Amino acid sequence: MPDLLLVEDNPLHLRLVKSMLADIWPPNEVAEVRHARSLEEAVAQITANPPACVLLDLVLPDADGMDSLNGVRRADPLVPIVVLSSHENAKTARSAIEAGAQDYLVKGAVSPEDLERSVAFAMGRKDHERRTVAETPGLTPWPVESAASGIEAPAASEPAAAQPAPPVVYSSDAEPLGVAVINLDGSILFVEPKVAAAIGLTVEELAAVPVEQLIHPNDLTNWRKIVSGDPGPANIRYMHESGHPIFLRITARHVVAGGDEGGAFVASFFARGEVGTASSGAYVVMTDWG
Repeated sequence: MPDLLLVEDNPLHLRLVKSMLADIWPPNEVAEVRHARSLEEAVAQITANPPACVLLDLVLPDADGMDSLNGVRRADPLVPIVVLSSHENAKTARSAIEAGAQDYLVKGAVSPEDLERSVAFAMGRKDHERRTVAETPGLTPWPVESAASGIEAPAASEPAAAQPAPPVVYSSDAEPLGVAVINLDGSILFVEPKVAAAIGLTVEELAAVPVEQLIHPNDLTNWRKIVSGDPGPANIRYMHESGHPIFLRITARHVVAGGDEGGAFVASFFARGEVGTASSGAYVVMTDWG
């Protein structure tokens, strides 16, 4: 289980969320999950030891709504946040996403599998944001105070986001080129721009094509091992739009065990000796589960 911080003051809701977590991860790990009963407690824990992901109830004894969310983001703008609300409210959900939450789920209306996927995707997106901030001079994290809160966002992030990204030489070092979230049927839920650029497609073009159609026929066996649950690494050749193959190495973290209906996995791509162009931008992935 990733290092989760559950911010919840209602004992009944706390038991409900822990019950869902226990359906995903070993109960002994869930019993030790970090817990905060107020925004003040959450900020103290995040400041002392940032978690891998925060599961946040917006209604707390010392904060309410977007104040709770912005308080967590002030403590660490790059910590992934999944809002767990007691109420289904489209306006609040939009405001939470605009304010920097990675997802908005309704307690009692979401399955353990949905929660696991949401946590995995939230961490994947934030990993990409951390790398982008680290690699781009002058770029700041997504503003803590968003337009949804009625406070103007810091201007520093605007010009940096609008700057054209420089050419990037991809190499087979320890850092992945990027990640993609892929359904077991081969359709892409989310892909980072550098992955699409390495293959010679835009994000939109890559997301519209089943992955198997892009893979060299001799490497389909390696790809299908990844889909079936093998974490890799696997060497895969993709066909660039120029006609020459792109050699990539893939490792995978399966959100749902290979072969299960509705499963997906987070694939990390490592490139070797290819040149491409990195694109800048922010993407919010919305699916039928939230």
